[in-house]
Amino acid sequence: MSTFSNNSENCNINDKNKKKEENVKNQNKNKNNKSNIESIILNKKEKFSSEKELDEKENKDLKDLSNNKPINIDEYEGLPRFENEKSLREKSVWSKVCDWIYDQNFKIASSTLKNGPIPKHIGVIMDGNRRFAERNHLETKEGHKKGFNTMLDLCQWGLTVGVKIISVYAFSIENFKRSKSEVQDLMELANNKFTEMISKSHKLQQLGVRIRVVGDHSHVPEKTKSILAKAVKSTQNNTRALLNICLSYTSHEEILHSMKILSNAVNHEKKIEIDDIDQNLFENCLYIKEDLDILIRTSGEYRLSDFMLWQSCFTNLSLVNTLWPDFSFFHFIYIIFLFQFNCKTLKNEIQNQYKFNNNNNNNNNNNNNNNNNNNNNNNNNNNNNNNNNNNNNNNNNNNNNNNNNNNNNNNNNLKENIKNLKSDERVKEFINHLKISEEKLFDEFISKYNEKEEEI
Repeated sequence: MSTFSNNSENCNINDKNKKKEENVKNQNKNKNNKSNIESIILNKKEKFSSEKELDEKENKDLKDLSNNKPINIDEYEGLPRFENEKSLREKSVWSKVCDWIYDQNFKIASSTLKNGPIPKHIGVIMDGNRRFAERNHLETKEGHKKGFNTMLDLCQWGLTVGVKIISVYAFSIENFKRSKSEVQDLMELANNKFTEMISKSHKLQQLGVRIRVVGDHSHVPEKTKSILAKAVKSTQNNTRALLNICLSYTSHEEILHSMKILSNAVNHEKKIEIDDIDQNLFENCLYIKEDLDILIRTSGEYRLSDFMLWQSCFTNLSLVNTLWPDFSFFHFIYIIFLFQFNCKTLKNEIQNQYKFNNNNNNNNNNNNNNNNNNNNNNNNNNNNNNNNNNNNNNNNNNNNNNNNNNNNNNNNNLKENIKNLKSDERVKEFINHLKISEEKLFDEFISKYNEKEEEI
C-alpha cells in the first residue's frame, strides 16, 4: 500500500510539473506572437508614407472588390483598420443587390428633391440613443456610437441634396447631471470620433465641410476641448457646408451669453453704443445666427428641450416617432418633401392674405375719399374767393421760409447719415472682433492642454 501511494504522489507531481512547463511555453508563444504582430503592423505601416496614401489605397481596393477584381491581401495583413475587409469580400449576392437598390433609390430621390426648394439650415435633436441600446441589449455607449454614425450619415445626405448648414444637439448642459460613467463614456466617444475626423480631415476638405463646436465650454474636460479645437482648426477654411455641433449647450444660456457680450461691449469695452444694438447685432452675438428652416426631433417626444429657441420662430417642425440610431435616408426624404409642400402652401397663403388686406384697405379708402370729396367741393367754392386775396400776400413770405427750412433739413439729413455711417463702422468692427476672439479661444484650448501634458 505504501509503495502504491508513493507512486501515485510521484505521478501527480510529474503532472503538475508538466502543466507548469506547458503554461510557460504558451506564455512565451503569446509574447512572441504579440511581438511578431507588432513588427508586422510597423512593417506594413512603413509602406504607406501618410494616412492619405493609406486611405487612397483602401478606396481603390474597395472599388476593385466591387468589380470582382483581385487585390493584394498581404499588404493589409496586421493592420487593425482593415479587420472588416474579409466580411466585405465575402458579401453575398443578395446583400450586393440590396446595396445596389439602395444606391439607385438614393440617387433618384436626391435628384428629384433638387427640383424643389431646398432648406438652407436643418437642426436635429438626436434623441433615443439610450433607449436604442436598451431595446437591443447593448451597453449605453454602444447606443451613442450608433447615434454618432447616424449623424455622419445625415451630413452626407444633406450635402447630396444641397443643405448648407446642419446643427445637431450633441450634448446639453443638463446632461452633465447624468451618472459620471455615462458622461465619461460620452466624452471618450467625442475624443475618439473627433480624433478620427482630424486624421481624415483631407476627406472633409474634399467635401468642403467646416466644423464648429458651440456652447458653454467651461463644463467640458481640457482634453476634449483640445481635440475639438483641433477639429475646428483643421476645417476652418472649408466653405461648402457647415456642421454646428452643440456641445454643452442650451438656448437659454446662448441668449444670456449674447446679452452679456453686448452689455460688456457697451459698458466696459466701449466698442459700441446702446443705439447700435438691434436684432441683427443681437443675432450676430448668438452662437448660431442663422434661422432654422427645419427642426427634426426623434424618438416621438413633443418638446424642444431648450434647443435653438430664438432661431426656430419660423421653422417647420418634424417630430419623428423613431429612435435616432434608426433614423434613415427615407425619413430624411419624407421630411424634405413635407418642407417643400409646406413651403409652397405657406407662400400662397401669405400672398392671399396680403392681397385681401390691401383690397379691404383700398375699398375703405375709396369710400372715405368719395364722401370727403363731396363735402370738400361745397366748401371749396365758398373759400376760394376769400383765399385768393390772402394767398397773394402770403406767397412771398412762404417762399422765404421754405428756403430756410430746406437748408435746415439738408443739414439734419447730413448729420443723420454721418451718424449712421459711424454706427455701421462700429458694428462691423465689433462683429469682426467676435470672430477673431472665437478663433483665439480655440487656440487657447490647444495651448493650455499642451502645457498640462508637458508638466505631467
